[in-house]
Amino acid sequence: MDRTDIFILEQIIKKRITGEELSRLLGISRTAVWKRIKKLEDLGYKISHNRKGYLLEGRSPYLLPYELDLKTKWLGKNYIFFKSVNSTNVYAKENDLPDGTVVLAESQTEGRGRKGRKWISTEGKGLYFSVVLRRNIPPTDLLVYSLVFPLSVKKVLQNETDLPVKIKWPNDLYINNKKIAGFLIETEIEGNSVVKLVAGVGINLNQTENDLISVRDTASSVRLEFGKELDRKRIFSGILSEMEKNLDRFEAESVIKEVEENLLWRGERVVLVDEKVEGVLIGLNDLGGIKIFTDNKIKDYYSGDLTLRRAE
Repeated sequence: MDRTDIFILEQIIKKRITGEELSRLLGISRTAVWKRIKKLEDLGYKISHNRKGYLLEGRSPYLLPYELDLKTKWLGKNYIFFKSVNSTNVYAKENDLPDGTVVLAESQTEGRGRKGRKWISTEGKGLYFSVVLRRNIPPTDLLVYSLVFPLSVKKVLQNETDLPVKIKWPNDLYINNKKIAGFLIETEIEGNSVVKLVAGVGINLNQTENDLISVRDTASSVRLEFGKELDRKRIFSGILSEMEKNLDRFEAESVIKEVEENLLWRGERVVLVDEKVEGVLIGLNDLGGIKIFTDNKIKDYYSGDLTLRRAE
């Protein structure tokens, strides 16, 4: 959407207005006006047409810039919307975007999670976006920094639903032992600093059982766990506000404490698959890694996939 599209919306939301009048106001042809109207309809706006002109009768359900009420100071002020894209993270990585850019898509054709796993991106049901940060982040802070994103989403979802949202280290969210959100952190490093961080976020918000049928044993949506549909626009705006607040006041010790308090499987017997380690999950260390009690001692680990040790 550009300024012309927004101008048309502002005119037809007030009263019915003819294509001829819009043409005069905009200084473009009536054919160009018609093409703009069709574009807005493709973006989900319901517009009635008759001899007296155009009238907006329904807002778009999509997370378009004109539809959002962002309260942030810098995060999302450069906001890029796609109805469909291969991957918001790929776009964010391949383009020179300023600090605080948010790239969102209603659906992704090649959405992915950690280790190249596919992420199902049902159009209009979830939240699929990437946050671009351009700032010098010491590598020793990177793991804790990446925890800000799931922690922020967890707070908003829990406040909205009062459901027990848990953080599965290093970057997933679970409700009732089923995954409802994943995060993919990708970086560019120069010298001794991370100079660009792209945080990809995928949230199963309003998906139904049919939307998740291929992963129903391990994944769910907030709607399925909560029992009713949620307002995507309000939740998305709330998440960006919470992320901005937590990034502005970033303090590693505080982040670690909050994540540890909401850590999935803490105190339970787990398996760190990649390292072939089995033991009791104790919590987090000062760098954001996990502490596992194994072989009669507490050991630190900084990567890998955790699973719950199933009783035999």
